[in-house]
Amino acid sequence: MKRLISVILIAACAGLAALPQPAAADIRFGIKAGGNMARPMGADAKDPLATLKSRVGFMGGIFLAVDFGRVVSIQSEILYTMKGATYVALDDTFTDKLYADYIEVPLLLKLRIPAPVVQPFIFGGPTVGFKLQEKLMSNGEEVPLTDALLKDNDYGAIVGAGVNLGKHLILDVRYSLGLQKVIAVFEGEAQPDYKNGVWSACLGIAF
Repeated sequence: MKRLISVILIAACAGLAALPQPAAADIRFGIKAGGNMARPMGADAKDPLATLKSRVGFMGGIFLAVDFGRVVSIQSEILYTMKGATYVALDDTFTDKLYADYIEVPLLLKLRIPAPVVQPFIFGGPTVGFKLQEKLMSNGEEVPLTDALLKDNDYGAIVGAGVNLGKHLILDVRYSLGLQKVIAVFEGEAQPDYKNGVWSACLGIAF
C-alpha cells in the first residue's frame, strides 16, 4: 500500500509538469504549512450523548503550480494532514478522541486578480486522500483496535481563497469537503453517514 501511494503521488506531480506549456506559462515549486480544524459531517457524526468538538492539528507539504498567463493557474499538492474528532460526554464521564492522519493530493484550479504586489485569488478542485494511521483514545488511554475504524482512502473537494504577497509568499484558507463515507464496515452492514470535513489555513513559499 505504501509503495502504491508513493507511485500515485509522484505521478500526480510528474503529470502536471508534463502538461503542454504555452510560451507564457511559468512553473513554480514550493512548500507550505499551517493548521487544521477537523470536524466530521453527516447524520451519524454526532453522538446524542456527547458534544462533538473539532480536532486541531497540523497540515503541510509541497506544491507544484503552472501559471497560464496572469490569471489562471493549475496547482497540484502533496499534503500531510491531520483529521479526526473529539467527543465529550454531556455528563463528563468520558472524552473520546479519534486521530486520523492522511496524505492528501489535491488538484486545484486557481483564478487570481493580476495586481502588481498583492494578488487575491480563489481556487477549487478535487482531492484524494490516503490514510497513514488512525488512533482512538478514551479518557487519555489508547483503545486497542482489532479492526480498522476508517477506510484506507478518502476523496472530496476543496474550495478556498487566499492572497499572493509578492512573488514568493502565499497565504490561503480552504475547506476540504469529504464526499466519501469513511467508516469501515463489513460486507452487509449499513454504511454510517460519517464524512471528513476540515478547515485549514496555511502559509506557503514559492521558489
